[in-house]
Amino acid sequence: MASIKQRKSSFSVIYWYLDSAGERKQKWDTLETRKEAKQRKAFIEYYQEKFGYVIVPLEEQFAHQIEDSKKDLEVVDKDITLREFLKIFVNLYGTSKWSPSTFSSKVGSIENYINPIIGDWKLNDITTKSLSKYYNDLLSVPEVPRSNRKATGRCVQPANIKKIHDIIRCALNQAIRWEYVDTNKRNPASLATLPKVPKVRRKVWSIQTFREAVKAAEDDLLSICMHLAFSCSMRIGEITGLTWEDVIIDEESIATNNAKVIINKELSRINAEAMQKLKEKDVIKIFPTQKPNCTTRLVLKTPKTETSNRVVWLPKTVAELLVQYKKDQQELKEFLGSAYNDYNLVIALDNGNPVESRIVRDRFQKLCEENDYEIVVFHSLRHLSTGYKLKMTNGDVKSVQGDTGHAEAEMVTDVYSKIIDEDRRFNAQKMDKEFYSTLNEDTGNQQQDIGLTDSDMALLELLKSLSPEMKEQLLKQTLQK
Repeated sequence: MASIKQRKSSFSVIYWYLDSAGERKQKWDTLETRKEAKQRKAFIEYYQEKFGYVIVPLEEQFAHQIEDSKKDLEVVDKDITLREFLKIFVNLYGTSKWSPSTFSSKVGSIENYINPIIGDWKLNDITTKSLSKYYNDLLSVPEVPRSNRKATGRCVQPANIKKIHDIIRCALNQAIRWEYVDTNKRNPASLATLPKVPKVRRKVWSIQTFREAVKAAEDDLLSICMHLAFSCSMRIGEITGLTWEDVIIDEESIATNNAKVIINKELSRINAEAMQKLKEKDVIKIFPTQKPNCTTRLVLKTPKTETSNRVVWLPKTVAELLVQYKKDQQELKEFLGSAYNDYNLVIALDNGNPVESRIVRDRFQKLCEENDYEIVVFHSLRHLSTGYKLKMTNGDVKSVQGDTGHAEAEMVTDVYSKIIDEDRRFNAQKMDKEFYSTLNEDTGNQQQDIGLTDSDMALLELLKSLSPEMKEQLLKQTLQK
């Protein structure tokens, strides 16, 4: 909300915004008349409701931005390069469709792997053959390390080439729609050949190993994270982004088996420039930065898909663990007083600050190493959870999908097909035991298997010993009766 304050003969419109460091700042816009101030106030409130708590441009500037975007579409250059078009594509399509983290990732791929290699290609000259060769050549291109990371020494992997291809395919689809390319022309990326992406099955603990590990975890924070990942099939960002108002663990709820967590946000680190470019889209809260020149921000944001918003019921034991965990956190909060940064986070550091996913992963890695468990990633607990629930529910995919938040039920069966394979193997063992093991047994034994008593078997043997004449006479007497 904005407010108006008169200062002598002028009027100031006052509003708050968040700067690049995530700090709340105040802005005064001075105007000559009350009418102008009221118009400015209305525009500020409209703009911030639409784009978040950012500095609001002048109405004229905003109008120019809209007009320039329209012009980008209206002016079609038939000799436009891929580099030039991707700039338009990102500004028009990317800013409206992508989340801040997706925006940052895709722009990084464009700047690192597309523009330097094929950016000068004419948009209308791109062919399926030339794209196929480009994808194959990428296998020999060294990977660009992520910010603040060391170079891996590897070349671009097939999985990343698939992501690059997805950007190009989507961009060329828009080029056709916006008539930069002949609308009757087929997207050249649609049939391009990509390097085969090898399927790597994620390592997952057995239930017994998890049972031992969760008992061995002396770190309370790690322990509660492990329980939430397994019992609720939660992603690491969903766990670290959980706030207490979304954890229902009162006495009545626990007693009636109605304790639950409401999953509607996640903790994520995103590029500050991308966040500003997208007007803080999907961002709920920006946490203060700990480093003065940090180019990224830790934020609470809405989940990546609509189906990720969900309610998951808690096992009573986990609910009671959360009750105790909350009590311990409250005691620490009271002890530290103003030194505790209270963001109402379930998973928080000793000073109340948010816990990044890498901290949980590092602690989990340490637990594996210290106890000589098989080294698996923290996300594998979600896989273990899903597999266990499929077994427990005899393959009720829909109910399990509700817990995992997968967009499609098929994703549950595809990702977790290993558990189904185990059942199929068991079916083969059962068939061998119940059918094939008796296949070569004599008729007498087979008759015994279908429930004949000893007296029944004796009568059958007696009938077998009778002569044909006696059998015929016995049959006639039976029919007469």
